[in-house]
Amino acid sequence: MTTFAQLKTAVAAALSDPGAKTFTASVIADICATALVEVGRVAPRRFQEDLTPVANALTYDLLQTDFPGVLVPEIELTRVELWDTTEVPMLLVEHLQPADGEYSNSSDAGWKVWDGVLELPRTIPVYLEDVEANHVIRVWGYAPHIAMSLDADIVPVVSERYEALLGAARLEGLQRLAGSRELYTQWQTHSGNTDISPAGLLNALNIEMESWRRRSRAIGVLREPPG
Repeated sequence: MTTFAQLKTAVAAALSDPGAKTFTASVIADICATALVEVGRVAPRRFQEDLTPVANALTYDLLQTDFPGVLVPEIELTRVELWDTTEVPMLLVEHLQPADGEYSNSSDAGWKVWDGVLELPRTIPVYLEDVEANHVIRVWGYAPHIAMSLDADIVPVVSERYEALLGAARLEGLQRLAGSRELYTQWQTHSGNTDISPAGLLNALNIEMESWRRRSRAIGVLREPPG
């Protein structure tokens, strides 16, 4: 498995700056973060989470283990169900309908997600007092990939998406070079790229943009509609 440190080294090499003379370690980390967001936009992470029901609670913050204290607007849910944990295996009690699938556009028509928060209608059995201890609200959906911060963190994508991640990072770096004459001048002289003219840089950028279009189509995830 690839670590964040290894990814940063690979990205620096892909940007023809292995000595980090132009792109500092913090800038490379920021480029990696931007690339991971871009990959997550077309190929999000699938997840399943069990939420503990609370009597009379209508809202539940999603993925707080992965994003503690942060609400994630990019989270999309496809299914919400109520399960009985006293049965072995667990027993499905009720499949909850999304608000978008009902005839009326009402807050109480079904479940919905706003800014990383699951909102439930008052009509489901979760609000019965005897349900809390023996049930879970099980949700399925799509979420952004978990950001990396430590060098030892594992890059949270599989091999196919890792190549796309490297491509997205290279594209981001080239866009920064093309958008800043000062940065380009530093990169051209300090990193030994004097043979690459502005026209050559733009050509490399166009090639990488087309490459990213192909990769993003190849790894794109067709989202399952809520139901």
